[in-house]
Formats: sequence, C-alpha cells, structure tokens
Amino acid sequence: MLYYEAIIDYVKRCPGPHFRELTRELGIPVGTLQYWLNKLLEAGELYHLRLAQRPRYFHRTLPEEEARAIYAVREARLSLAPALRLAIDVRPEVLRAVVEAYPCVRSDLVDAFINLFTQL
Repeated sequence: MLYYEAIIDYVKRCPGPHFRELTRELGIPVGTLQYWLNKLLEAGELYHLRLAQRPRYFHRTLPEEEARAIYAVREARLSLAPALRLAIDVRPEVLRAVVEAYPCVRSDLVDAFINLFTQL
C-alpha cells in the first residue's frame, strides 16, 4: 500500500506528471509503477489525459478543465508550440488558478519562459 499512497499523494501535490517523472521523483521501479498506476486507474483514483505526446496523470477530484490547463503548462517546458495549441481551449482564469495553486506547475511555466528567452 505504500506505493499506492505515495503515487496518490504526489499526483495531488503536483498534478500532471508523466510516467518517467513519477519513476524519477518517487524512486519506484518501472514495472512496479506500471502495476500501481493500472490499479489506481482501474479503481478510479486517477485518470490520465493524452493531449500531446505523453499521457499525464491526475487525481479523480481535479476537474478536467484544470487538468487540461496543467497539461498545457507542463508540456510547454518540453515543447512550446504543441503546448500553445493545447492552451487555446483553456480559459485564462483557469490557467491562472492552476499556476497559482500548484508550485510544480508554476515552476514548469517559469522554465518554459526561460527556455523560450534563451532561444531568442
């Protein structure tokens, strides 16, 4: 049950991680993480969105509109153009709310802007 709780806790604190981020941040072996993610998805504790290249995981209590905003921001750190396409459907007030509510999302947004400016 330890992994089960650790995954839920992490996804609540920092919504929208992708699989490799979870393995890295939680130190859970790949096979074990896959097993527990499947259990959590089947139990309805988590859901995943795949709006771009990779699925990202969210707790069941997070509204999908907020999850879409988080997905866009977190993908922006990796690739700005696809993230901008994702963000078109997101209301600005929802985007602002999730950036303010979750430090990890705020950090990803800052990283995306730094990355953008270093490319100019």
